[in-house]
Amino acid sequence: MDNFKTFILGLITGSLILGVFYFYTQHGTEITPQKIVNSGIELATLRESAITKAVKDVSPAVVGINVVKVKKQKVKTVFDNDPFFSNFFPPQYRNKAMPSAGSGFIYSPEGYIITNNHVIDDARQIIITTTESKEYQAKIVGFDEISDIAVLKIDAEDHAYAKLSDEELIRGEWVIAFGNPYGLFEYVNNPLITVGVISGVNINFGFSAKDRHFYESMIQTDASINPGNSGGPLVNSDGEVVGMNTMIYSKDGGGSIGIGFAIPINKVINIANTLIQKGFVNRSFYFGFKLADLPVENTGERPKGVFVELIQDNSPAEKAGLQKGDIIIAVGNVKINNYKEMGKALFIAKDYIVGDKVKIIVLRDSKELKLVMTLEAFEK
Repeated sequence: MDNFKTFILGLITGSLILGVFYFYTQHGTEITPQKIVNSGIELATLRESAITKAVKDVSPAVVGINVVKVKKQKVKTVFDNDPFFSNFFPPQYRNKAMPSAGSGFIYSPEGYIITNNHVIDDARQIIITTTESKEYQAKIVGFDEISDIAVLKIDAEDHAYAKLSDEELIRGEWVIAFGNPYGLFEYVNNPLITVGVISGVNINFGFSAKDRHFYESMIQTDASINPGNSGGPLVNSDGEVVGMNTMIYSKDGGGSIGIGFAIPINKVINIANTLIQKGFVNRSFYFGFKLADLPVENTGERPKGVFVELIQDNSPAEKAGLQKGDIIIAVGNVKINNYKEMGKALFIAKDYIVGDKVKIIVLRDSKELKLVMTLEAFEK
């Protein structure tokens, strides 16, 4: 019985093989070793995509950053918890070296590197690792605590550098997060990547008094961003940098849960170029107007907006076209209801710098006008 089953199975298999050959010969197709090789090439080509090409193109420009920071640490003594002797022995502190890791990317052939300020803050030593397994001692060109952006420099002329995007972001488009999570870059001599989409744009967190950073118009992505990814590039499928990975949302200080944020590249480059040219970011600017709350109406309610009482001659306000009697109702994307909110919009919540253009919406003769004011340095 077993021999009969084997005979039938062989007969069916042979018939299928003969049928395949008959089909190809009747249609003028010949099966050759070269065709089999070509099929393999086609399969390999199918595995390659815009994502894999972007990874290949951008990787040489990404660097690992190893930092030695010095933090003050309290020295424990036997008197710490003693209510009497602790009055005679004040707390003692000592400097302790603490290693940490982050990411960055080279964005010019001169070897300028962009990263987050919090990656190199309080650093005593900064070592850059490239994909060629080379290490460089980095020099700090400049940093800006408010925007959390810093620029470093290494002596590596004509090194591969990243291309920057000037296209408008599309919610849902594919992006790739490059970086050095948990310091793994130096072990593989390549940035590690995660892939996701742009989940949201123009996410505003405002000013944090705790770390003195201001995060505005952030890009949200579900590409995993983990400790050590800070400062690395967020790249679109064309291999262009659209942002700098900066922060994550996590529970209890854990790793990524798919909610990460990047600073838009146009803001990054604006700050970086200023740091390269001047070494610092100038936020000592002025507007050149005097404002006041609108008077309370007969209904007992105060109308929304602020009243322009005075315009200084040749000031940024006058050059923007503001006039005495205008009612300011919005600054940027912030609606203004009263003088207090105006102060917050202009002085507290924004990370404006000299040279920035501020969009202002005013009411003049019951008509809405859109004006643009360029901030100028305050001269003492």
